[in-house]
Amino acid sequence: MPSESFPRHLLERPGNERLAYFRSYTVAHPKLTEASDALLRSIREPAGRSLILVLGPTGVGKTTLRLRIEQELKREFLALDKPALGRIPVVGLEAVAPDCGHFNWKDYYRRALCVLEEPLIDNKINYATPSIRRSPNGDLIVNDRAGSHELRRAMEHALYYRRPAAVLIDEAQHLTKMASGRRLSDQLDCLKSLASLSGCIHVLVGTYELLPCRNLSAQLSRRSIDRPVRDAVGTC
Repeated sequence: MPSESFPRHLLERPGNERLAYFRSYTVAHPKLTEASDALLRSIREPAGRSLILVLGPTGVGKTTLRLRIEQELKREFLALDKPALGRIPVVGLEAVAPDCGHFNWKDYYRRALCVLEEPLIDNKINYATPSIRRSPNGDLIVNDRAGSHELRRAMEHALYYRRPAAVLIDEAQHLTKMASGRRLSDQLDCLKSLASLSGCIHVLVGTYELLPCRNLSAQLSRRSIDRPVRDAVGTC
């Protein structure tokens, strides 16, 4: 007799407890599993490419896919016999929608550095800039006056030494928000250069607003992989 996945004792629990169970219960869609496997293969075997674009409409399950990939990469890291000291398995963050009409790279670098932070470390990383340092307790301190170039350099160093399997950027279509006169290719060149200098794959997860990014230049096309999500996950 097949095992029952539904806990029968839940029928005897209060209504709010039963409702909470069903609200938190998730089912792995076969197409989501297929998309997850394809993305993991691309991260493990990028074939020299440094950017992976995951595209799909709103509500298709892209954030769920991103979280699933993060969990899997963390699980693989913890399963290693001797995990590399100081390494972080994966970096996941959301590109914040700009409130002034164009994407704020300084804010992005600051948020990414905070994600790269981990507890119980005292002066373990030298970010090579006086504006970014650690307190005696090991807490990361980022000076509000730190310039974009300083934050960028700190980001390069952090990714290089922490060696995450990938940087997963959700809502990456916000990167396409530009100031007047700036080209879309300039935005992607920033990430391409960051991925190249740090040796870390960047996965851009976003809507079809990212489609123009695919063929901005021959060099960018050669270093990027497209992973459409609509057919792989299905709309909901």
